[in-house]
Amino acid sequence: MQHRNKIIAGALVLAGFVALFAFEDKAIRSKDNSPFFSPGINQKMQNAFLDVWQHYTSLHRYSFEVIQKELGSSTMEARPVIDLSQVFGKKRGYRLNVAEKVMDSGDLDVGDLPYDVLKGWFAHELGHIVDYEKHSNLGMIGFGIKYLISDKFKREREHEADSIAIRHGFKPEIIAAKKYILENDFISPNYQNQIKKYYMSISGAELCPEERKQALPKLEL
Repeated sequence: MQHRNKIIAGALVLAGFVALFAFEDKAIRSKDNSPFFSPGINQKMQNAFLDVWQHYTSLHRYSFEVIQKELGSSTMEARPVIDLSQVFGKKRGYRLNVAEKVMDSGDLDVGDLPYDVLKGWFAHELGHIVDYEKHSNLGMIGFGIKYLISDKFKREREHEADSIAIRHGFKPEIIAAKKYILENDFISPNYQNQIKKYYMSISGAELCPEERKQALPKLEL
């Protein structure tokens, strides 16, 4: 039993790495800390991303790349990128993987999404990266494991990514992206149900405060 538990624990750690990390044997390609775009990212997508990027100033100190590739289970996914030698260090970059097609939409190109929907989607993904900033490289392993095995934790992180995006000024775009996914018949019911299960609702986004409220100081009596 003890041996079996060690195997399970090892598998969870590996899953945590796979879930959230992209490992490189060389430096990330955006050398000057401006985003690098892979071939296939059309001008409309680049413009939408850069419109969002300029509001996320805390991320400008990192190397960053936007890569279009085939994704099996999502439309976009934000990842830390680290060198294997930095697992116990602090240095990292970030990557946003973007699928060619919107998940479970039939044949809809991501590049054909309305401009405000693209901005909302990008704002949400950059919200994840702001959330990642709070964790060390090693701490991200535990983050990845919890995201994989806990529906509650996954829901909290997805809500927080929306909340961060809204606090960065993208409430209309977050709402536009949600409405586009939830109110179009060409998006599969399965995908819509996943969005409803884990992500902030349209009404929740409408009510979400656009500024983080300061906690009142405790008074000594």
